[in-house]
Amino acid sequence: MFKSALLSTVFNTLFAVCEIIPLVVQTTPPASASTIVPLDFLSYSIEFSFWGDYAGFNATNEFTNNLIGNLKTETGQDLIIRVGGATQDRTTYIASQKQPIINNWDYTYNLDQPKNSTIGPSFWRSFNRLSSTKYIFGLNFFKNDSTFMQNLYGEVSESRKNIPTEKLYLFELGNENDVGTGNGFRPANWTQKDYVNEWVYRTEHLQSKNNDKLRFYAPSFAGLGNDVFSPITVWNSTYDYDQDGWIAEVSQHGYVTFATRNPTLASDIMNHTTTSRFVAPFVNLNNFHTSHGRIFTIGETNSVAGQGAFNVSDVFGSALWGIDFSLLSAANNITRLHFHQGTAYRYASWQPVTVNGTAPLTKPPYYGNIFVARFIGSSNNTQIMNYPLDGESNVAYAAYDGGKLARMAFLNMDIYNLTASAGAPKPSNTFVFNAPSWATSAEVTKLTAPEATSNTTITFGGYSYDYNLAKGRPVKVSNGTSMIMPNNGVFSVEVAASEAVIVALQ
Repeated sequence: MFKSALLSTVFNTLFAVCEIIPLVVQTTPPASASTIVPLDFLSYSIEFSFWGDYAGFNATNEFTNNLIGNLKTETGQDLIIRVGGATQDRTTYIASQKQPIINNWDYTYNLDQPKNSTIGPSFWRSFNRLSSTKYIFGLNFFKNDSTFMQNLYGEVSESRKNIPTEKLYLFELGNENDVGTGNGFRPANWTQKDYVNEWVYRTEHLQSKNNDKLRFYAPSFAGLGNDVFSPITVWNSTYDYDQDGWIAEVSQHGYVTFATRNPTLASDIMNHTTTSRFVAPFVNLNNFHTSHGRIFTIGETNSVAGQGAFNVSDVFGSALWGIDFSLLSAANNITRLHFHQGTAYRYASWQPVTVNGTAPLTKPPYYGNIFVARFIGSSNNTQIMNYPLDGESNVAYAAYDGGKLARMAFLNMDIYNLTASAGAPKPSNTFVFNAPSWATSAEVTKLTAPEATSNTTITFGGYSYDYNLAKGRPVKVSNGTSMIMPNNGVFSVEVAASEAVIVALQ
């Protein structure tokens, strides 16, 4: 009955719209809404070897500082940045080294990452460059020669000495150790029990050396379970993994797909069904850990493993994926996401320094990040609800603030391509939902780009965050907001293909 009323209200004015999507939205949070979403929910993971590019050693990287500051402006909360990744396990501390970091490249090994790195004491200057940040410091686990404990002592000692206590959030011992045999760091017969024994040995010696209790982020596995390693069985009593009680938060890694699988926007990124399937195992892990009193996070994630794929991870469609993935994770009570970054990675939210003649730039995923931060807000009392819809393209989320409906987010992930459409206007879908009795109007803030494969000319609410305008500070370049009024008790919101909007009730 309600849906029929909604349709009849808007039918005559929507003849040019491809689809009308009616929703019955609860004006107070239903039991299936999330718990309170932490304000640092959207955070980052930055590849260890490129951390200096992002933060700066001798001076603050103003561009990075501005972009992170924009996010804090939206939420009022410092971001938690994990400095880690594959290269943390290929880094050696040298106390006598004058340079902050020396990255040793072998392009037959990897085009995106150095084969190994060395760091000196001046490396830690970078942790005092950025404002609005706390840090998870990635320690080298895979180093296994006669000096491995000396290396760990040095990394921990310099961190504790140079990173302010209020900024040093956790330590992480090792990255994706469950693939240690596959990458050659451990023998083929190395088991999960071997891993646990080594992890406990190292952390216990670090604790005794520091004479107090450090706190860790673990296990940071890459896989969701196989015959040898499992992010669930590692916690069984037979392994006694957290026997000392030093693991403060649980971390699991995950990517939607791999660059080697030839991903596409349609099947892997701008597809709510794919995103829902991707999130489901993390929801199960979160339920498992919360039932045992542990905090669960996704400590490294992004669209396409292997540093992303050209024309998939680095285009506007990936911003829409980031919104859908983030809000679906928040709606399912996952505590925090760390979107992984690297200086020239395809899926990065920004390129912090000039690379091969290309100046620093804000990349499409950042616009998805700022959208999510705006939607979560700064009240520290927000719950999120996913309203399931038919199909793979139309997506709806509600944000409840202080126990009442405050915002809606709508995504239209139909792929719009300028060439294929011969320049015809974007088709639109219209989302129709019941207006709370107290809502007299709503502000619509649009995230838009010329097409799904755009990597420039992106705006959120009419603002650009591009480097070449104000080094990442928001600059108004168009009119990206509008006001709507309820009609016969319903709001109607038109969302063009390959766009997203936030509807803030007033």
